[in-house]
Amino acid sequence: MKKLLKISSGFAAFALLFLAACHSASDKIVSFIPGTYVHAAKGEYSQAEDTLVITLVSGKAYNIQRRVGFRPIRDGKLLPKRWKVQSLNGNYDPQRQVLFETSNGRAFSFDPVKGVLLVNSAVYRKL
Repeated sequence: MKKLLKISSGFAAFALLFLAACHSASDKIVSFIPGTYVHAAKGEYSQAEDTLVITLVSGKAYNIQRRVGFRPIRDGKLLPKRWKVQSLNGNYDPQRQVLFETSNGRAFSFDPVKGVLLVNSAVYRKL
């Protein structure tokens, strides 16, 4: 009986430590989310600079301003820069530790240690 009690209390202590660690990681991500993130890409047909400005609205709700400047490439020549601006909304899921954009469900994941935001295969660096 004493052995069972020791195992039960050991398991309970482990479970509490695990939950505390998960909560701590989520807190780090939540405090990291607001800010400005940049990404640049170049392809055969264009080059682009993408900026995301994420602000907390309230609770788990965020506003995501996306500004994309892109220059089409035609016949090997760069054409004038064009701009596209979007205002998006997102909700943070603390269990998955991901910010989901509400209009199309795109997932934004964060790595505070590396200072980056990941969207699909794109890596945005936090300024």
